[in-house]
Amino acid sequence: MQSLFLYHKKLLSTLSLRSDSMVMTLYGDVFAPRRQAIWLGSLIQLLEPFGISSRQVRTSVYRLASDQWFDIERVGRRSYYGLSTDGLQRVQHADQRIYEFSAAPWDGNWTLVFIDARWKLSARQKLRRQLQWDGFGQLAPNILAHPRAKHQSLAEIIEACGAETHVTLLKASSLEMYSRKPLVDLMQQTFGLAHIDTAWRQFIKRFASLTTTASALSPAESFYVRTLLIHEYRRILLRDPNLPDALLPIAWSGLEARQLCQSLYQDVKLASEAYLIETVQTLEGELAATPAEIAGR
Repeated sequence: MQSLFLYHKKLLSTLSLRSDSMVMTLYGDVFAPRRQAIWLGSLIQLLEPFGISSRQVRTSVYRLASDQWFDIERVGRRSYYGLSTDGLQRVQHADQRIYEFSAAPWDGNWTLVFIDARWKLSARQKLRRQLQWDGFGQLAPNILAHPRAKHQSLAEIIEACGAETHVTLLKASSLEMYSRKPLVDLMQQTFGLAHIDTAWRQFIKRFASLTTTASALSPAESFYVRTLLIHEYRRILLRDPNLPDALLPIAWSGLEARQLCQSLYQDVKLASEAYLIETVQTLEGELAATPAEIAGR
């Protein structure tokens, strides 16, 4: 376990790990594809190597359950936490972006969402948060845009927010007779691409050296690296709009980061799955075997 300790010291020294966020990383990466409710004791055991205490885990799952992310099942003195219907939908929307390591060519079209300014403020804020979580950028207080919007996900967000009668959806495209530079500049400002590029560069610096040793890691070490990798990747990616290449700055670091994540994730996936199946207890008993959704990543 000495090598795991070294990875622990090296990676944790550069990362800020919040308990709520780490819990959601585990559910998105491991448990959502299995549709299983996980014993609280297993969550505590999995998160302990990351410096997260049992008290912090208990507080996080209670808070997330209060926010309707989880359904709770109690059997005797044991509590099991599974994603609620709304929680699963939100996780699946994020996962479509996280594990889509290669995107189809852009068709040049944009999806625009106009929110009725007369709608109550709290409802508008909730919808904006959900849309930004799904990769939309805010062009103006009540106007959001996305170059690669998934219309099924968009429809589910609008329905979940009760916004059907409060939004207008339009499709737009650039006029080729005009320069694209103002649009590129607007995207950099709208999405804060300079800050995101810096974050991607830090991600590459933290994880690139692990590619040479990943295949030799133990199952427990593989789980540790996999979780930190996807946690940090997820944290940055959900701020990254995944713009088409034509709208990105020159030498965009996100492309290299995406390739690195895919390669390292595949290197540690099988061993980490073995560790999880051996370690985690669910409402049904053992953790289910690796589902196709994870195997295909």
